[in-house]
Amino acid sequence: MTDETPISAAPAGPDDDAAWADLRARWDDPLAHRAFLSGCADLDALARAGARYRAALLERPDDAIAAAGRDEVLRKATVLGLAAVPRTAPPAPMSPWVKRGLLAALAVLLLGAAAWTALAFLRSGAVR
Repeated sequence: MTDETPISAAPAGPDDDAAWADLRARWDDPLAHRAFLSGCADLDALARAGARYRAALLERPDDAIAAAGRDEVLRKATVLGLAAVPRTAPPAPMSPWVKRGLLAALAVLLLGAAAWTALAFLRSGAVR
């Protein structure tokens, strides 16, 4: 199975390159990774960071730090993506009086149907 996702999701700027170079110099420092990812404030920046961590994993598949970075990028991107989903307002609650009115109308309808059925049955001459 091949992954057709491009390695670089969006063009990186000089600040991104410098931040990545700084991170590579301090690869074993968890605070450096946290600082790098805190600079990724939008989905485009997270896509670039994810592509960089993915490239690091392609170079060293058993690198636990790169895997943890990739996982953190996925978590952050999921949170940002879900935060961008439009929310719908819940429907306004129905008044208890409206509910009672609808229930009464249904009861009248059912009683009317039962009475009509009984009258039709009596008029048919089935009962003697």
